[in-house]
Amino acid sequence: MLNKKSNKKKILTGLLTAALAFNIFITFSAAEFIDIYEERTSENISKGVVHENIMRFTNEGWLNINVMRIDLEDKYTSLEVLTHEDGISNRDSLTNLASKNELANEIIGAINGDFYDTNAFATVGPIVKDGNLLTSSKNHPDFATFNIDSDNNPFIDYWSKNTLNISNTRNNAIINIGHKNKSYIDNSVILLDKNWGNLSFGIEKHENIVEMIILENRVVEIRNNLEAIEIPEDGFVIAATGPSKEYILNNFSVNDIVLLNTSTQPDFEKLSLAIGGGAVILKDGNIPNEFSLKIPGRHPRTSIGISKDREEIILVTIDGRTSSYTGVTQRELAEILLELGAHDGINLDGGGSTEMVVKPLGENDINIANNPSGGFERRIMNGLAVLNNSPKSSLKDIIIQCEDKNIFLESSRVFELKGYDKNYNPIEIDLEDAKWTVEGIEGEFDDNKFFPKTTGNGTIKASYKGKTASMDIKVISNPIDLSISPSKIFAQEKKEVPLYAEAVNDEGYRAKVELDDLNWSIPGNIGKIQDNAFIASDKVSADIIKASLNRINSYIQVSTGYRKVQLENFEGKNGSFLPYPNEATGNYDISSKEKEGNSSGKLSYDFSNIIGTKAAYIVFNNGGLYMAEKPEKLGLWVYGDKGNSHWLRGQLKDSAGSSFNINFARNVDWEGWRFVEAPIPNNAVAPLNLERLYLVETQPTFEDSGYIYVDDMTAFYKSKLDKEIPKDNTIFTDKRNIPSELNNENSFRFLAHGNISDMDTLLDKLVIRDLSTISNAMDLNVFTNHIDKEFEDKLSDNYIVGASGPSLLTHNNSSFIRLDNSNNGIRATDYKQWTWLLDTLRNIKSDSLFVILPNPLNFNDKLEEKLFLDTFKSLKEEKNMDIWILTGGNNDNFDIKVIDGIRFVKLKSYPQNNNIDVFDQLKYMVFTVNDGYVTYEIKDMYEKNN
Repeated sequence: MLNKKSNKKKILTGLLTAALAFNIFITFSAAEFIDIYEERTSENISKGVVHENIMRFTNEGWLNINVMRIDLEDKYTSLEVLTHEDGISNRDSLTNLASKNELANEIIGAINGDFYDTNAFATVGPIVKDGNLLTSSKNHPDFATFNIDSDNNPFIDYWSKNTLNISNTRNNAIINIGHKNKSYIDNSVILLDKNWGNLSFGIEKHENIVEMIILENRVVEIRNNLEAIEIPEDGFVIAATGPSKEYILNNFSVNDIVLLNTSTQPDFEKLSLAIGGGAVILKDGNIPNEFSLKIPGRHPRTSIGISKDREEIILVTIDGRTSSYTGVTQRELAEILLELGAHDGINLDGGGSTEMVVKPLGENDINIANNPSGGFERRIMNGLAVLNNSPKSSLKDIIIQCEDKNIFLESSRVFELKGYDKNYNPIEIDLEDAKWTVEGIEGEFDDNKFFPKTTGNGTIKASYKGKTASMDIKVISNPIDLSISPSKIFAQEKKEVPLYAEAVNDEGYRAKVELDDLNWSIPGNIGKIQDNAFIASDKVSADIIKASLNRINSYIQVSTGYRKVQLENFEGKNGSFLPYPNEATGNYDISSKEKEGNSSGKLSYDFSNIIGTKAAYIVFNNGGLYMAEKPEKLGLWVYGDKGNSHWLRGQLKDSAGSSFNINFARNVDWEGWRFVEAPIPNNAVAPLNLERLYLVETQPTFEDSGYIYVDDMTAFYKSKLDKEIPKDNTIFTDKRNIPSELNNENSFRFLAHGNISDMDTLLDKLVIRDLSTISNAMDLNVFTNHIDKEFEDKLSDNYIVGASGPSLLTHNNSSFIRLDNSNNGIRATDYKQWTWLLDTLRNIKSDSLFVILPNPLNFNDKLEEKLFLDTFKSLKEEKNMDIWILTGGNNDNFDIKVIDGIRFVKLKSYPQNNNIDVFDQLKYMVFTVNDGYVTYEIKDMYEKNN
């Protein structure tokens, strides 16, 4: 395994250095991954917590392993179960669960937690906080629980039983409780307290329910088939359906004194923490032959490990379900836990729920550390947080940070300074007291903003209150292209849109450009550039903004504000009422309760005694509210006092006859007037008609009645971007594209071409003759993939054909490496090429290097593609080697791009048609190599006679 350079604490430094320092090797584990390459970072995020990231490239793809190591011996470090601020019946993202927690300032990391029922939205396992049972376990034998006892000893076990019952001291009646704070109410008894949320179940949850309200061990109310009630702060609710309901009604009365008996195994009162999970995947250092909960296949995974001495907790996430990240099986997860030092381990909820957040060293906010599958955070029921409550002390050290270590000579760079104390708490830095210097290059500072004066590699240094820090930078020059993202902007009035500017120079080196370093041309009153963002004016307009760096320009198409068109003012009745199903009742009429104008529309509904989905519609007259053009969104005012959390939607029909449901508000649950908006689907085709506006309830047992008022239905249109972006006449001329003479005895020339095959016409035969003559006059010939047999027979032995790698050829102090990426990647074609490649680069000694691949660099695995580029970038930097990547494919022309000083050449293939323009389509490429400096020419096979 190899290790790569990072700005954090390292195992080794230098991607290629790692390859040079050790023999390349592969490891076989019981999980059957074959490791090719690895990079690790490690960072203390508190005195008792270390965050590690392991990026491991294997024969199956990438393992992105994030680890938090928690030292239980550290008195300032603790664990906490995260639940929703409004009760455990609610879900939220892990970021929100952490940031909205009452201990958010102490939370330095967290992972997702227990499995949960997606229908009932209840955790499978228990939750215990400081000896309090927040929710009971479902007692499913397949699901284990992670626990910490009151003496801070962690352990993993299967909870064997729950005993919950309530007894009546008046008549000794006892009723068994199925669960505490779970929603499985059908034919069951559930105990609800404030940990559940604000309200009980009521008839909104079940049509035939009794709820007994207990306060200070006394029955204060028995509610039979009534709406939900607020759960008392110092009491609880016993909810029952089925036979248990009748038992309560017959055996319990108001003012009865009751006793609650709750016991679990293990005893929850002796636990400081418990959170449910899945299978035990590691027990006493051994992996079970069978897992209690079988979740087959490779998926994103989350797990908790415990060290043998029980002094360290190991939290782990592994990403999956992407073209790069494979995920792991439960057994592979157990292998990784063992490798990380765990003696016991449990698998938690995974898949789209897998997530880790951490608060980086010196920072005040948590960040997502892993890559959740699907690209977004899933809403979850709970999580496990790591807390640091250490006191702040004096400054221990400082860190320099910036957005990009490459800087253009024509630009500047802002550097930030972060500080932390001995407990790794962030310390606020007063930048006025910081001193900045630079070594290796010339430049000057304006506070923390650096202006370079010369190019080259340099080091930025900062000193602050006796502490120092440094950062290596690279100053480049000669920008030839400027790009700003986004290149198209729509901004509402006075809203900000962050901008990012980047330039690239003639050798393909890129660097961020500070917006203040650009010259801006902003027409009219469209807006302004401020604080790295575009800020729209309060005008509705559309135009083009120009940004310039030296003589290069970039353009942004900008549209600000919405053009508003009123579709319906509800001053007169323009529709009728329609119920669903027919048994539902209601009405639509005009009301004098206005938001705009003199009236509004009133939609009344009665969903009482309706089981299943029900809806109340306003059906607009004449086929609906007509829109000749497609707007971005529709909006209207809604008075929601009696909306009762129903769903407000609209129904559109487009010119293609397709119908679309649009969403104004998922829950109409507010008081007074609120303006709500519904985006128009991208695939809707104008003209459009809004046929219906309606309230719908999809919860089958939710029965009620009410009304809403609606006013001022408006369509919102973006200003059209009619102006075209000016054409940039700047043409990049590669300084290597020149004719060159052979300078010495080691100089040589070679011809390069893509695929040459299927040559069977008379013209093809002529080309074979002439091209073979040209080729045989070269010192060497390179073809990225197949060549015609007849053509090959006419060649001398001085040629290389790709698509059958790997191999290495050395010629006059230049090296030619052949690799095969025919399956859209090197690993996918044959992973052994990677170990061969890294081993070869460890020993290579050449002035120039040419890498030959049959296909373009379009890997399915983009992380592998990045590793490929980074490998050769490091090689160039560490050995000062001139590197060229030659790729084939069905290319009609030669194409050369420069990235980080490396030239990527797409070689032209021989035309596969019968109408070849011999003067325009038949070309070849000639490279001249002089002491490691490579130039090239693109030549015509046949020249026109003037």
